[in-house]
Amino acid sequence: MMKILPNGAKMALFFWLLQIAAFAQNKPDFIYSLERLSQEPIKITKRPVPDIPKMSGDTTFTIYKNSSITLRHYFVDGEQYTPLFNPNPTGLYLNNQHFLFFCDVEKVFRQSVSNYLDIYEFTYLGRNYLSIITLREDCVGKGCNFRCYNLYDITNPKAITQVSFSSIFSGSESYGDFNMDGQMDFVRLIPKLPENAPKTMKLTGDTYLITAYTVNGGRATQLKNDQNMPNYIFARGDVEGKQFRVLMHDWMLPLKDSTGSVAKPVSYFQPYVAFDPKDAQLYDVHGVKVEKNKWSLIVSQFRDLEGAQAFCEELMTRKFENIFILTDQYSRDISFFVMVGNYLTKEQAKADADKLKGMGFNPKFRDLKSPY
Repeated sequence: MMKILPNGAKMALFFWLLQIAAFAQNKPDFIYSLERLSQEPIKITKRPVPDIPKMSGDTTFTIYKNSSITLRHYFVDGEQYTPLFNPNPTGLYLNNQHFLFFCDVEKVFRQSVSNYLDIYEFTYLGRNYLSIITLREDCVGKGCNFRCYNLYDITNPKAITQVSFSSIFSGSESYGDFNMDGQMDFVRLIPKLPENAPKTMKLTGDTYLITAYTVNGGRATQLKNDQNMPNYIFARGDVEGKQFRVLMHDWMLPLKDSTGSVAKPVSYFQPYVAFDPKDAQLYDVHGVKVEKNKWSLIVSQFRDLEGAQAFCEELMTRKFENIFILTDQYSRDISFFVMVGNYLTKEQAKADADKLKGMGFNPKFRDLKSPY
């Protein structure tokens, strides 16, 4: 069932429907593109171009012309650096503010970047952005087709913010307003099955998961429905994601399947009972299932749910934000673990672990991908 849109979004929905009608004049209306899913395309305003590189000691600086802000890319050279194990340090100075390159929403995995696939400035919904797209250099030559997007909000040149993401799609259509709320979003395409995919559904070279995130300062927040479930499209199309057909979805707007019929939304997660001990899942304090990353910190263990929730509230008062409950049933005993963090790497957890130890707790690492 589609949401009731606020008044400000009704006109956007009207133009979106007109866009679908125009698209359908040339192609079947069940063939989609990212541009078709957005309220309107972005407007590219500048394309910075590199000037002649200059050396300063062991560092090469490349200043870009035709940019609305000062843009300097640096590359550190040296025999001690190797592409795989110790890549050359690289980064960016925007208006004298230092930034590194990443290839993930969490901005954990730093990238060594020497060349850009594309670079451009654009305006959207009253704000100005700089987008740099590169290859994921740590997997070049292994059949990896991921692009790394680093997006900078340069509306206020004195306080530039950055978000990052990876996608198998390459193009400005990654940016837009996909939930019609008047804020800039981006979408990413990755080869992955939805959590609720039928066992008969397999991941093939022409299928991929599409998810969307809103850009809020230096944070990227995943778009979700009213039940706090991720909005997504599981699609089959060309390998670059230029055009696709819907296999499963729970998107912000109605979509059609390959027969031309409106596809019934399917929740990203399977139906579940909150805090079910037989389902070793990660939940937020209110019992909403959260997709696991890799690592978390066990802070305490309870035999009753109420005690675990009360302890979560105590941790919130101590300025911890990412607090979860992990259910566990071993034999006949039921446990509710109170966890802090949902990290991709152990290194991410160090600051929270040190903070907890300073408060007298004894946090323990938990591998969320391990069955035990």
